[in-house]
Amino acid sequence: MKTLNSYFNKFEELYSNIEFIDKVWYRTECGVTSYNSKANIKDKNNTYSEEFYRARFVWSLVQSGMYPKENLCVEFSLPKGNSKTPLKPDIVIFKNQNWMTDYEEAKQNKNYSKLRQNMLVIFEAKKNSKTVEAAIENQLRSAMSENESKDRIFGVYFDKLSDILIFKKLGNSPLRRYDESLEFNESGINDLNYSKRDMLNDLPSFEDFMNNNAAITNLEKLTIDSLDAIDETTFTDFMAQFKREADRLRPNHSERDLIVEFLTLKVFDEKRSKRDKLNLKFYIKDNEKKQDGTGELSFRERISQLYKDAQKEYTNVLSKPFFKYDTNYRPSDVNEERFLIALVENFQKRAILKAKNENFNQIIFNNFGEEKQKADNGQFFTPIPVVKTIIKMLNPTKTEDLCDPCCGICDFPAMAFRHAHRKDKEYPQNSAHYYGFDLTKGNLKLAELNLVLNGDGGATLQEMDSLKQKYLQDGTICKIGDFSTTNYNKEWQNKNNQDKDLKKYKIIATNPPFGKGRDLKIPKDIPNNIIDLYETYKVKSSPKKDGTIELPKSMDMGVLFLENAYRLLEEGGRLGIVLSNSIASIKEWENVREWLINKMRIVALFDLPSNTFGETGVATTIIIAYKPKSNELNLLNSNYEIFIRDIENIGYEVKTDKRTIKFQPQFIIDENTFETTNQLDEDFTKMVQDFHEFLKHQEIEIKNAFNLSEFN
Repeated sequence: MKTLNSYFNKFEELYSNIEFIDKVWYRTECGVTSYNSKANIKDKNNTYSEEFYRARFVWSLVQSGMYPKENLCVEFSLPKGNSKTPLKPDIVIFKNQNWMTDYEEAKQNKNYSKLRQNMLVIFEAKKNSKTVEAAIENQLRSAMSENESKDRIFGVYFDKLSDILIFKKLGNSPLRRYDESLEFNESGINDLNYSKRDMLNDLPSFEDFMNNNAAITNLEKLTIDSLDAIDETTFTDFMAQFKREADRLRPNHSERDLIVEFLTLKVFDEKRSKRDKLNLKFYIKDNEKKQDGTGELSFRERISQLYKDAQKEYTNVLSKPFFKYDTNYRPSDVNEERFLIALVENFQKRAILKAKNENFNQIIFNNFGEEKQKADNGQFFTPIPVVKTIIKMLNPTKTEDLCDPCCGICDFPAMAFRHAHRKDKEYPQNSAHYYGFDLTKGNLKLAELNLVLNGDGGATLQEMDSLKQKYLQDGTICKIGDFSTTNYNKEWQNKNNQDKDLKKYKIIATNPPFGKGRDLKIPKDIPNNIIDLYETYKVKSSPKKDGTIELPKSMDMGVLFLENAYRLLEEGGRLGIVLSNSIASIKEWENVREWLINKMRIVALFDLPSNTFGETGVATTIIIAYKPKSNELNLLNSNYEIFIRDIENIGYEVKTDKRTIKFQPQFIIDENTFETTNQLDEDFTKMVQDFHEFLKHQEIEIKNAFNLSEFN
């Protein structure tokens, strides 16, 4: 079987000596319609022109039989939106042979909608590969954006090199690589990765492209393999749309809870499709939108069954669903069903599990969490770049238990799971090494979805107040009041029953609530018989001249969570905690800092700028520490070195656009060209590398604790 390369070679044998190419040449030699002007095949330097490379490609497509010549047009002129200046893509492949009739009608009535729906593939040719980015951004992307069909449109860039770039686009979604695995550069940034090109002989045929579209046209035959990964831009746009839908429909339950519930069904459906090679059920056909509940494959029956099947795996989210159908398939709330339909319509042709994005849950929370709730509870969750940096420095392995005692939406356990399994081709179905506790039940629903999106379905999530309650070794939670001086000693060991001792963890990674505005009043917010278990409460104030100590009337929650983390760590455990910069620096907390350095080996400190958390504007310090084993207390007594950094550039900016919060990437500007590069303007990557080097000359206990041999 001949390849496209062989047809390229044949073309050069036949036509390398002709002088020019025009529309007559395309008609007689290729049998295709062309609107191009006459052009020489060589330029003034006697090198092949752009026209030569275009003609070679067209001739080879036709001769190979990959594309029907009747569906192909060279230099097709297409109005750009309402602009009078037309787009002129080099080659357009239409879905059917009637495109010429559509074109004549469009020129008469000035309506090109039907023609835009007929486009299948657009090719853009350039002579010089140095212009690839400009050609794709300014020409190929623009032409593909004119597509008005519900199908994907495809794009191909080629030049004189022996390989090409193949793209796809669905609706208003951004441009994607046809092979999505090629999109990310070495830094993990999705920049379409133009340097990694597709092989010429991997170019799909006309039939391949048509079948690719057919795979998402018949909703009853959808599988996860036929869907495109959803991107952050599209996901954010969907959230903005659902916010408008919620304003219009006013569902009975909060839109955030409904979105989490419905997306959990979607994720379950995708996981099952991938695992069991089944068709997807999370879709709605046009004739089902006027729902009457009839038909064997009705929308209501499918969704009702999805709820039943998914409840077995995702109990935190679905054990008591907000929305449901009764036995006669009547919805619990009509407007909530309309909200569900809007979400299904948007997500049915996109794959969540294929997405490499890690911010989806934060996008949901930041856009649908109640403002008062977020402010009162300090729930401005740690941005993913910060979470990933802390996790990389803690370097958890697959077998180490990790806990976040105030987990919010569980980003620390989720990123820890991804880090521990970063070298695995497939994530394990379940992992029992991750724990998350939070006061807010709604957060735990979002947390479970977060863990599922990031690959882990086996984490232990519990609704509890981690300062007043504890998760015990027997897997139960002690009730409010049980964790007190009556039952526990100063080391937080149960006085009467070892089975009621606290479960301990190899790693604690957390960003607790902190700050003056959220101090716990004593005994109003935390009883004396509980606060007396916290040593930091007793050491905060210095003795007076007469030797007496006046115990504080309130305590910063961040300090109490710091001690809580220390107590929950195993000997030989590691801690990563985000605290207010004031706790780490001002005189008020110097006794607490002294307490900490007498208990733990401080390994690293780094400060974050005040814009890190967007809305809060608070300056923070991250502490990375090690809890020595009983035979390693010498690690606390020496004048040891601490890794210290100030982070100035975080690589993103928190913005609000149309009531939707976005994490806008910030890229480095080239000082010579003043153009934006594809390299994030952030200090985290270099800091982690420097921390790795720092660990190399620490004591053997520190090296082993941070798994130095497995650090990369």
